[in-house]
Amino acid sequence: MGEKPAFKIPRRRLWLFRILAPVAILPLVIGGLELALRLCGYGYPTRFFLKTKIDGKDYYVSNDQFGYRFFPPALARTPTPMRMPVRKPAHTFRIFVFGESAAMGDPDPTFGAWRYLEVLLRERFPGTDFEVVCLAMTAINSHVILPMARECARRDGDLWIIYMGNNEMVGPYGAGTVFGSRVAGTTLIRASLAVNSTKSGQLLDSLGRRLGHSSAPRTWSGLNMFKEHQLRYDDPNRLRACENFKENLNDILRAGQSAGVPVILSTVGSNLKDCAPFGSLHSAALNALQKSEWDALYQEGVTLEASGDFPGALKKYQQAEAIDPQYAELHFRCGHCQLALTNLEPALSDFILARDDDTLAFRADSRINRIIEDAAEAKASQGIYFLDALGTLARSSPAQIPGNELFYEHVHLNFEGNYLLGRSFAEQTLKLLPKSILARGKAGWAAAELCDRRLAVSAWDRFRVWQEIYSRVSEPPFTDQLNDVPRAKFYMAKLRDLNSQMTEENRARSRAVYEEALALNPDDYCLRENFAQFLDQTGNLAEAPGEEQRVSELLPQNPMTPCIVGRLQVRLGNDGEAEKSFLRALAVRRDYVPALNEMGMLMANQNKTAEAAKYFARSLKMDPGSVQAYQNWGFMEQNEGDWNQAVSLYQAAANLQPNGPVDYFYHAVSLVAADHGNQALEYFNAAVRMDPNFWQARYFFGGELAAEGKFGEAQAQFSEVVRIRPDFARARLNDGVALAKLGRLEEALKEFQITVQLNPKNLEARQNVEAVQAKIQALNPRSQ
Repeated sequence: MGEKPAFKIPRRRLWLFRILAPVAILPLVIGGLELALRLCGYGYPTRFFLKTKIDGKDYYVSNDQFGYRFFPPALARTPTPMRMPVRKPAHTFRIFVFGESAAMGDPDPTFGAWRYLEVLLRERFPGTDFEVVCLAMTAINSHVILPMARECARRDGDLWIIYMGNNEMVGPYGAGTVFGSRVAGTTLIRASLAVNSTKSGQLLDSLGRRLGHSSAPRTWSGLNMFKEHQLRYDDPNRLRACENFKENLNDILRAGQSAGVPVILSTVGSNLKDCAPFGSLHSAALNALQKSEWDALYQEGVTLEASGDFPGALKKYQQAEAIDPQYAELHFRCGHCQLALTNLEPALSDFILARDDDTLAFRADSRINRIIEDAAEAKASQGIYFLDALGTLARSSPAQIPGNELFYEHVHLNFEGNYLLGRSFAEQTLKLLPKSILARGKAGWAAAELCDRRLAVSAWDRFRVWQEIYSRVSEPPFTDQLNDVPRAKFYMAKLRDLNSQMTEENRARSRAVYEEALALNPDDYCLRENFAQFLDQTGNLAEAPGEEQRVSELLPQNPMTPCIVGRLQVRLGNDGEAEKSFLRALAVRRDYVPALNEMGMLMANQNKTAEAAKYFARSLKMDPGSVQAYQNWGFMEQNEGDWNQAVSLYQAAANLQPNGPVDYFYHAVSLVAADHGNQALEYFNAAVRMDPNFWQARYFFGGELAAEGKFGEAQAQFSEVVRIRPDFARARLNDGVALAKLGRLEEALKEFQITVQLNPKNLEARQNVEAVQAKIQALNPRSQ
């Protein structure tokens, strides 16, 4: 019997199989990879809210890694720490506030507009628990806020408030961003974000960064990161970014509408009068001859303005404007001349043009605010309620031109500005409250003074916040602005005034206000955090860890608080407790770089240099752009005598923060290494001025001052180092030497004795103890 002929697949079907088989297998491979990555715990969660249990109850807490989908991890900002009951309690009115750093309340969210809103509503309607949840974050924009809004649509909100628009050009996918690709269409952007929400996408993104396929900066350096990405107002990419904003905004509003939640949509204010443009570019069509003529007229105008001849200056500026009307700084100068001549409407017009033509677009321009206004008008009958915060801030400003009276710098509101914005939110909210709440309300809003009392705002808090902002504006690009010098004088005067208010009498009064506010709201973790800082600032350091520990109990998922407790314990001399706190922070998040750095310094100051180096290396593995890790590691190597390695590490830190405090420190140390210590003093001083807690800079600054025979100034630096790092034995030793030189022998003896306790092998400290004791006995023979 013959064999059956083999079945033969037609050629066409065979080719079709060869084409389709890989296509069919690919989803299986990707699905298998995704499953494997999820099972092994790879990647990060992408939702804004994470569910957890606190004291046996279910809460939503903010996801510290939420920003990883939109930013490189080293640059990602974190949300404001918060907790929110999964099941909304009875008599609770839940408000979600969306926006960027201005809505958050930067530099200190605990004094942001959303906090004032919460106080205003609770004071007027005491029978209702108003739960204001701040979702605003630094550096984000509408591309980030849209997925937040879609998630909030499922979180039982009663009202949404949207105050956004400052970061559309510089935030993720913006026209001038440094965080990745720029101004693609929303379809492509959302597809990319969808991929990054998967573990496989996160793996590919990580591999791309490791292989160097990213142009993003390695570390956060504020607005200075964007200086090479200037854009004219009519740049096509800027126009496309506005279209993306419009589309995202409409989708955010639709998310609120689909959830049946009323939405307050607000325009965005900015500093016009006291914030010069960050960047200016001439028209691309300007030829060389026109540029030369423009320059001549502009310089003549500058000279006339400096002499006080404002009409003459204005005439020259307007002649220059006729040649090239796009140069932002020219409009700013015109605005100041018009203001000096009390021509208020032309002044406002020029200041607006200066903001709009600013080629570093850190402020929401007229186009962005028009999109907001048009969106609110189009949906006015669909549950969207318009708030003109831009107009409110202007009407509350001298000459109706917003400036330093309400803003710290370009967009961030000061205490008065945040109260005013919070009050505007509250007044619009009032129109949307149900009758059941309105029936139990009082007749009027709490004044700013009462709100400040409920938030326990003290002179120490104000000084701390203004000092932080002063440090910020002491670096580029702020120092490149036209009005840098008058702004610096304004800040110094403000800090002097606040410092004069920090009296013993006010200290006792402010403490009583804190205690009163906490009695009314004992679970307010923002209040407790600020109280801990107040206790530290006013000489009650021993009480501060207890307040921070309570914050940690209220927010157990937040690694920052145990890290802060650890720093306080270091300063109290409790190294063992400090180590436990830092390790608790790492138990919450094993990649928490601040805790890794603190453990490294703790080990270094205990002369456990090998362990310290491991912590610093781990820190840099987690965050290759960690300035602190390079700085701390370099400091340890320098104290161990390895100057070459130290300078190399300092240089790496300086490269990550050009023109910042570590850059000045690196230049100072390099001069000291080259035996030019007297030239290093100016650099050390600049580093300390920019960052008053930069204790390594203070330590070497003190050493160079002592070498110059300036023992009083040197001792002041060493005492600050001891305050910040009481576990650093060498600072104690140098402080003792400086005190002895000043004749303060009892204080010097105490420092030498503590040095011996910290490092029993320190022969110099032992010898100094004996020498100072002998001097004290010689001066007081009867005490023998």
